[in-house]
Amino acid sequence: MKTTAIAFSICLAISCSMGLSMAAEVGFPTRPVEMIVAYAPGGGTDIGARGVAEEAKKILGQDVVVTNKPGGGGRVTLTLIAKTKPDGYSLGAIISDSLVFGPFMDKAPFKPLEDFTYISHYGTLAISLGTLSDSRFRNFRDLLDFARANPDVVTIGTVGAGSLVHRVLEMIALSEGVKIKLVPFAGAGPAITAMLGGHVMVASATGGLFAPYIKQGKVRQLVVMSDEKREAYPDVPTLKEQGFPLISRFMTVGCWYLFVGPKNMERPVVKKLEEAFNKAMVSPAYVKLAKEVDIWVRNPLSGDDLKEEMRRAYTQNEELLKKLGFEIAR
Repeated sequence: MKTTAIAFSICLAISCSMGLSMAAEVGFPTRPVEMIVAYAPGGGTDIGARGVAEEAKKILGQDVVVTNKPGGGGRVTLTLIAKTKPDGYSLGAIISDSLVFGPFMDKAPFKPLEDFTYISHYGTLAISLGTLSDSRFRNFRDLLDFARANPDVVTIGTVGAGSLVHRVLEMIALSEGVKIKLVPFAGAGPAITAMLGGHVMVASATGGLFAPYIKQGKVRQLVVMSDEKREAYPDVPTLKEQGFPLISRFMTVGCWYLFVGPKNMERPVVKKLEEAFNKAMVSPAYVKLAKEVDIWVRNPLSGDDLKEEMRRAYTQNEELLKKLGFEIAR
């Protein structure tokens, strides 16, 4: 009798588990999905996420509601997502640097490779430094030379003190022996606005966000912070070309737009979100948007493939930081 009862309990547990998975697969979503962008409205992460959300809602049959919770270079949103219920109704839109770079510099309240479900990679950005067209700076080396002769005069707006571009600029300043003032903003949009208003000398943002002001003759880009040139801006030098080949690699692997959820999400739910987001990314509307704001959508990864790539980037970044002599936060 006891053996029969145990067998019945095991069967019941398996049946319930299968039932829950089937329910998630068939019924999800039954209400709107919240997509929390980790930065202020108007930046590349926000624009891209809203573009995917607009197309994904047509596929999912439910609204995908985009909200913004900026702060800490993405940590505010990631901390929230790590603690949320793993039902697929609360997701984060984040730049990968907050997961594979930032935690090495400051101890994070989450485990990047363990506390999240990696859903989709919805584009790659290349951060540029831009300045007003009448600026004395013609390229990044001009800026560094001026900063060397004029300590604490150069001001650069970044997307947060914990962001990759902020940290990379700190690393460059240290290696070059110069003093610059890094001014954190809640996103690239506010940083550009501050530069246009004369509150900072330089701003960090994607080339796409600078594009309208470049066309108006108000702004020029000093450097693309990667080791690969952008097709839209072939004359803008890369960070690698400006003499920083190792540091440029951080920007290359750290600038992916990602959708993540909390750990322990059910596979059928993740699969449905992956499929919806991947279809959204090849829609004519999103392809057009991505081109306009300079988001690369080349061979996007999802699910286990995405997590494995982030694991590789995490390991690579740790090795690079040690090679450059930085202490790893634990």
